[in-house]
Amino acid sequence: MAEVTTLREREAPRLGASRLAALGPAFWAGLAWLVLVVVSVMNRPDFWSTQTLNAICFTMAVAGILAVGQSLVMISGAGLDLSQPAALGIGAVATLEALRAGFHPIAVVLIAASAGALWGLLCASVVVLAKLNPLLVTLALNFVGISLHSIRYPAPLATPNSWLRDFGTANFIGLPAVFWPMLVIVLVTGFLVPRTRYGRRMMAVGGAPFSAKARGISLPRTRIVVFAISGGLAGLASTIYVASTPSFQSGATSTYLLPVISAVILSGIAVSGGVGNIWALLIGLGFLSTVPTALVFFGLPSAWQSVVQGAILVIAVSIDGLSRRKEQS
Repeated sequence: MAEVTTLREREAPRLGASRLAALGPAFWAGLAWLVLVVVSVMNRPDFWSTQTLNAICFTMAVAGILAVGQSLVMISGAGLDLSQPAALGIGAVATLEALRAGFHPIAVVLIAASAGALWGLLCASVVVLAKLNPLLVTLALNFVGISLHSIRYPAPLATPNSWLRDFGTANFIGLPAVFWPMLVIVLVTGFLVPRTRYGRRMMAVGGAPFSAKARGISLPRTRIVVFAISGGLAGLASTIYVASTPSFQSGATSTYLLPVISAVILSGIAVSGGVGNIWALLIGLGFLSTVPTALVFFGLPSAWQSVVQGAILVIAVSIDGLSRRKEQS
């Protein structure tokens, strides 16, 4: 018992301090975002326009929902969920099939979310029950999922004209309609995580696993639920993806993985777990979603987008590593 108490006393202050330190990366991401906007406007004054704002919000829509799921996995200390592109593709197929079957809009959304959640449960079962590395398992299953999708649907899938397609091209209060579901999910999740029993348990599992286990919190059960939620959110994101994408091929969803992980780390979500402010995702997402439009205004080809996002991810991971080492010293 004395050893458990020592672990609690050692880990609790570190967890509390880390929560405050998590705001640091988001501040620098916000500053970088401001600089990018200012430089872009100086280069091209027409960058500051309604069209640019709509493009940024449109880009944030799918990535933002995925980023919430990725954040929960990281906060719980389960590493990264690299299977999100496969979950997004599976949810997209489920959405299309439900649309063609004429299901009610609410049923379509529930079917897509359930398909993603089942995929998340599959990943969690392999990771937790077999006690394997989550990075390797989710990466491998992501390849499996995308490959199966490619075998089953070798031709591009087209979104039929429907209420969902109308939603994907509509505006609401001056912004793309697809932006608002993402904003609601970020705000609601950011409110619930630090204020609910399960949210606090999730943070405890990620930040102080020994103390959490001593308090009777099941680490495997918590992480299974987190992976299921991540998959379910990817399923929800798939409805937005289908709504805003006229047609897509297998593997196209993989383009979201790099910006999503970059946005999460830029927002101060600790790779080591236990720390994170979901609301700060809006800063990291906004910054990275501005990059593609800024590159266009600077006359650079779209291929530079991955280069810039990759460089940003390396910088973000380096900053995260330095900040965690300072906390532990």
